[in-house]
Amino acid sequence: MHRSYADRAPAPYDRSVSVLIGILACDHVAPELSHAARGRDYDDMYAEMLRSAEPTLRTRTYDVVGGEIPASPDECEAWIITGARYDAYHDEPWIVELRKFVARVLEHEARMVGVCFGHQVVAHALGGRADNTGTWKAGPQTLHVDDTPWFEGASVTINAMHQDVASKLPPGARVIARGETADIPMYLVGDTILCIQDHPEYDAGYIAGLVEMRRPRMGDAIADAALAAIEREQVDNAVVARWITDFLLDRRR
Repeated sequence: MHRSYADRAPAPYDRSVSVLIGILACDHVAPELSHAARGRDYDDMYAEMLRSAEPTLRTRTYDVVGGEIPASPDECEAWIITGARYDAYHDEPWIVELRKFVARVLEHEARMVGVCFGHQVVAHALGGRADNTGTWKAGPQTLHVDDTPWFEGASVTINAMHQDVASKLPPGARVIARGETADIPMYLVGDTILCIQDHPEYDAGYIAGLVEMRRPRMGDAIADAALAAIEREQVDNAVVARWITDFLLDRRR
């Protein structure tokens, strides 16, 4: 299991052939979840998700949790912020620097997607707010998503694992989905930043392992209900992966 992203050299890249997506890696898979993750770290999950929708994409991982922040939004053509166990509203130095980078991405009109922690850090960075609800959401959640220029709206189910949420939108943002996972489950900032509270990169095996690991914190009732839903319900990761990829590439309908 990778303990640092520092050894992840970017793949050879030719701008004339493919688009380079910067993965802003904000956490690592816990060692005890290595089997559930099938040996992958979080950047691997995001790279697989993106390439499942667009095989030509290239990715470069930035070890944000280790203090590596891109020098410029121009280093990649688009960006995705991963989930994390951390709080987007706290002032650890790397989180502060990430929030500054998000603001620069908006200023440069670069394209970005934020997932879970990324969803929350974008809100906090751009004048909104993120907070702890005190309540766990875990396992499959259904979202009713609006039409956008990049994808046709639909009801989709994806896995959740959070207590923190984006509780106030930043200026210029609009909610584009509804669901019980959060009051703001998806939002757009202008037409360059898309944020999603839940986890389209989590498969059933990984989310089940994560629920079991966090059972002592969640309690048996929430953990058991989540595991039953994971076994019972199919998720729409492929659909949401396509939405994310089309958004990052600004591929409009």
